[in-house]
Amino acid sequence: MTCTAPCSTVEVLGEDAFTEGAQEWEELLRRSYDKRLFLTADWLRIWWEHFGSDRPFIYVSRSDSGQLEGILPLQVREEDEERIVTLAGDHNVADYMDAIADREHARHILAQLWTRVFQHLRPDRLQLRHVPSGSDLIPALEESAAENRFVVTVQQDEVAPVAILCSSWDGYLQTLTKKQRHEIRRKLRRAQEGVAWEWVTARTHEELDAMLATFFRLHELSGGEKERFMTPDMRQFFVALSHHLLARNQLRLSVFRREGIDMASTMSFVYGDRFLLYNSGYDPQYAAHSPGIAAVAHAMQDAIEEEAAAFDFLSGDESYKYQMGAQNTYTCRIEARPEA
Repeated sequence: MTCTAPCSTVEVLGEDAFTEGAQEWEELLRRSYDKRLFLTADWLRIWWEHFGSDRPFIYVSRSDSGQLEGILPLQVREEDEERIVTLAGDHNVADYMDAIADREHARHILAQLWTRVFQHLRPDRLQLRHVPSGSDLIPALEESAAENRFVVTVQQDEVAPVAILCSSWDGYLQTLTKKQRHEIRRKLRRAQEGVAWEWVTARTHEELDAMLATFFRLHELSGGEKERFMTPDMRQFFVALSHHLLARNQLRLSVFRREGIDMASTMSFVYGDRFLLYNSGYDPQYAAHSPGIAAVAHAMQDAIEEEAAAFDFLSGDESYKYQMGAQNTYTCRIEARPEA
């Protein structure tokens, strides 16, 4: 590959990169072409501690001066006698998965990293999920794959609806259609008018422990996939993640309480200028009071008060997201196989 930017030194690290290199990692993320909570060293460390197996392969690029300029976190699994390389983590808990690289030369840096992956890991297949559609990872992989005689296919993976916020709740409502405004206001009246209600958010670790119990109960009451998703191991991951993010002031775990009854809960994250609605649950027996919509509306109001630019509903096309004014963004599913 011809260097169009200063050539770099590439090395392969293990899980120590999540801890010993965390500060450098965070500094690079701030300079990267994209910045998301799911790409932080802390997120991947906590996930790896609960679900990781064998070892990760963390490909890092450094400039001639030693400055960290790119990170490509990968893992390998064996399936049907194939060596399959994926991004480190799990698309079931990370709504966005990607590499990170200095934005000035991101494509060049990532293409170098992918070339080292093809040479070092010799994969039979690459399978990547939840890569943001505008990620520099995609053209960098296509460039490197062509040089290493791999064919890349890119398909839409998930929709990730996002609402662009205003400086006030009333101002935001004015950006919606008349029907959307009417429905939101009607459901909030149904949830709140004529009764005592509260919207409470955990501020201490003691409050968090109590509210996590409520969150898990309401999450499982929502039924279906949510009930199957919250295994004992997943609960432990959520607890560890929540306490870590609370300590960093990045967690907003909240409960909508009506007449003393906890009816709905949301778990949201704050990162950069985004407020991310990560998970939620409500008690179906109180569906007539619209507690789920009330909880989401209050989370959006919190985001506006915290001056977030966007409210990210994350993966999934549930109808309530569009009722609240979100518009689709997309993630990609990427596969690469050797040329026939």
